[in-house]
Order: sequence, then C-alpha cells, then structure tokens
Amino acid sequence: MNYTELLTIAMPVYERREYFLEALESAINQTVKCKIIVVDNCSSHDYFRDICGKKGITYYRNETNIGMNPNFNRCFKLADTEYVMTLQDDDILSPHYVESFVKAWDKHPDIDVFFTDFVRNTRDGNLPHRHVFPFGYMEDGQKVIEYAVKYKLGFPYLNSSIRRSKFTGFYTKYSGSNDWVWIYDNADKFVFYGDSRILYQFREHSMQDSKNNILRYRFSLPYIYDVILKQKVVEPSIKRRAELNTFWALVQLKSIAKKNEVDDFIKEENIFSNYLIEKLNSDRWVKTIFAMPTWLVYVIYKSLRKIGVSG
Repeated sequence: MNYTELLTIAMPVYERREYFLEALESAINQTVKCKIIVVDNCSSHDYFRDICGKKGITYYRNETNIGMNPNFNRCFKLADTEYVMTLQDDDILSPHYVESFVKAWDKHPDIDVFFTDFVRNTRDGNLPHRHVFPFGYMEDGQKVIEYAVKYKLGFPYLNSSIRRSKFTGFYTKYSGSNDWVWIYDNADKFVFYGDSRILYQFREHSMQDSKNNILRYRFSLPYIYDVILKQKVVEPSIKRRAELNTFWALVQLKSIAKKNEVDDFIKEENIFSNYLIEKLNSDRWVKTIFAMPTWLVYVIYKSLRKIGVSG
C-alpha cells in the first residue's frame, strides 16, 4: 500500500512563496502517496507554476483573484477523488498523514471527516496548542459540537480530509472563521474519525492571514457560538455555556474593535454583520458594552481574565 486513489491533497496558494516548497514536499514525501494539486489564485508571479512543473504536480491558475474562500471551494471542485484535504502553503504534513487516513478509512469507510492532532510550528520550535479535541470514531459530530462549547472553538479543519460529496462550500460573502462556520454548522450530519497522533504542523508567522486580519476573524466568533452551536446542543447546561461563550466573545471583540471599525463592519451585508446588528438592537448589555470606549472594555476584560471571571 504505497498509493491511494481515495485522497487529493489540494494546496490553495496566492502570492506568498516563503514556505510553499516545504509544504509541497511534505505532501509529496508521504509513506502512502496520493494525488496533489496546486490551485493558484492568480498570483503576480510564476513561482508556483515553475515549482509544480519541476515536481510533476498538477497546477491550476485562476484567471482572476476570486478570493480566499472561493479558492478553497475551487480546490474541491477541481479534485476528482472521494476525499480532499486542503493543505495550507505554510504548514507541514507528517510523512504518515495519508497512511493514517487510509488505515482509518479501512476500518471505518463511512467516515466523512478525518483529522489529527497538531503542533504549532513557531520560531521557538514546535509548541503545543491549547485546544481540546475528541479523538477516535464518532458516528455523528455531536461530540465535536459539545467540545466546541465546553473547551472553546478550535476544531482542526486545516488538517482535515473531507468527503468531497459532503462539502457544500465555505461562505463567501465575508472572510473570517469560515472553516469553523462550515464544520460546526454541518458536524451533526457527519461521521468523524480523529487520530490523536501529531501529524500536522501549523506554522505561526508574521505573514499569517489570521494574525494580520484578527479583527475579521473575531467578528465571526459570536455568530458561531450563538447561531450555530447553541442551537445544536441539547443539554441545558451546555446551552447555557454557549450563551456565556457568546457574551464573552462579544466582549473580547469590543476590547479590540474601535467604534469606527464596528460602524464600518455593520454597514457590510453578511451573516455576521446582520447578527451583530440584531444583538445591538435586542440585547441591552451588548449595546452598553459596544457604547463604551474600546480601551475601557480592554482593561476590564483583561482584569477579569486575570482573576478567572471571563470566558
């Protein structure tokens, strides 16, 4: 077993060259090989095309920049295997990732989502993450949903192999935590298998989109807790926990979002801005917090975190 037709590793790329070769070679150097494609979102250079040509990798280039989330969706459309894994151009796969996936599928061919544990690849070396995941075989994703409420958001979509027929596409009108929106919104319909071994390195660096655009990601988190997770959990105590997580996510958002940034955001037309408008109109506590100066909310939030009061 040194090749599988089950899986495609698809790499969505745009402009950034620094870590691409290492990421690509981690996909190539698997103990069990699989199809690999690179989907370039109309970069201004030919670096990705040239490397793929030298390595014998299938390369696609969009005619225009269609946006980050539409490019992820395009990866699934271009793949022709039963499962797709979207590898970030700055991350690294363990050589045994595909082998682990195939072994899991051999035991449980009904799985829709396969994922593994991971480490943070930092300038100080590989460091642990703070998330808590359920591992093993799960006939439905209710446990994934409950863990997101109990232990906070963090499902490792980035190292997940997804059944292509179940992938309905990321939301494209706004770019935030769209992978979590999709996975948590559909988790109760999926069969999961989590491998507890560390088979993925998530690279942290200064060019990271989630670091440079942290506010855009923060705008989407209260929606996930409130509109998705709270509606899907059944146990009253967990539902209450989802409500608390929503509140603290809104406080944390306001602790970094200035008034003009909030004002500009709610002028946009998307599910997250519409949600925030509804909360501001219906929840007096949220309205009060968002009327306060950002610096004051930041000080209060940090002080409460130090004594363990905040979420």
